[in-house]
Amino acid sequence: MAVMNNRETFLKTEPEMDITQFAKTELDLAYADESPNQILDIFYPEDGEGPYPLVIVFHGGAFAAGHKRTHYIKSMCLPVTQGYAVATVEYRLLQEAKWPAQLIDGKAAIRYLRANAEKLNLDPDRFAVWGNSAGGTVTQLLAVTADEEDMDDLNVGVKASSKIDCAIAWYTISELCSAEQFGTDIYEVRKQTGAGKGMMPGDGESNDSMFTMLLGYNPLYYPERTSKVSPISHVKESCPPMLIQHGTNDLVIDYHQSVYMAEKVKAVCGEDRVELDLFENEPHGSQVIKADQNIEKCIDFLDKHFYEGKNPYRKPLGKIRIVGENEDK
Repeated sequence: MAVMNNRETFLKTEPEMDITQFAKTELDLAYADESPNQILDIFYPEDGEGPYPLVIVFHGGAFAAGHKRTHYIKSMCLPVTQGYAVATVEYRLLQEAKWPAQLIDGKAAIRYLRANAEKLNLDPDRFAVWGNSAGGTVTQLLAVTADEEDMDDLNVGVKASSKIDCAIAWYTISELCSAEQFGTDIYEVRKQTGAGKGMMPGDGESNDSMFTMLLGYNPLYYPERTSKVSPISHVKESCPPMLIQHGTNDLVIDYHQSVYMAEKVKAVCGEDRVELDLFENEPHGSQVIKADQNIEKCIDFLDKHFYEGKNPYRKPLGKIRIVGENEDK
């Protein structure tokens, strides 16, 4: 059976960033060889000579849609205008492979980038991950499971450390059983309001569970197995700094998912290990969260941990064009 090509499948509904706007790129780098979707792009900044600190971006899409150049992640790529290299990762979706393929792909991408850091002019000691929605779940798990071999498959890709140094997670899931229950409880509201349109399989109008499709079982039936998939279960003292952001009117993923994750990190690691921002009345995929003002804050977070707050390449944010947009837009 032919494997679905993520970008070709979703390009019509998710227009892509214009890669010609970046000063330098490395495109379609294969970080493993089990699927044509195990590829990544790297965008390099105009400023500095490297080795560059790296922001590794994981797109959302309910693990069922999206690609590594989707317009949905363009705001998360803006660190490229501030002296950071940005890698955007394509990973296997649930139509191609069940969990934990998505996490293993994330780890394999990081292992590839670290193993090839010198050749790619990247600083292997300054790797951040940033994900939204489903991509944020991968981001959180990457942060809290580091080099744990039972959460990886070292036969996929090259062998190297999958450790990351800080993480940003937007409107994402930290505990899958309660997330599944939330979906059941809010089903009618979601259907009436169209809150899941374009963000969930079937636009959130069916009773089909995304998690059942992803895991191959209903998480509520097997809570012990589900615990291993939930980032909140893996928080330990070695957890890197995290910035977690969520809108309180999210009808796709309950904002308490972010509250509970932040509280767990504080309890285990201390108050200074995590920052939580709640955006009043903002929905899933909030444009306020994606707006320049908040992107500045997110880059401040990166600067704090990679430049001790003194990034010499900070300047007014640039813009990232989508294919077909005018350069001055």
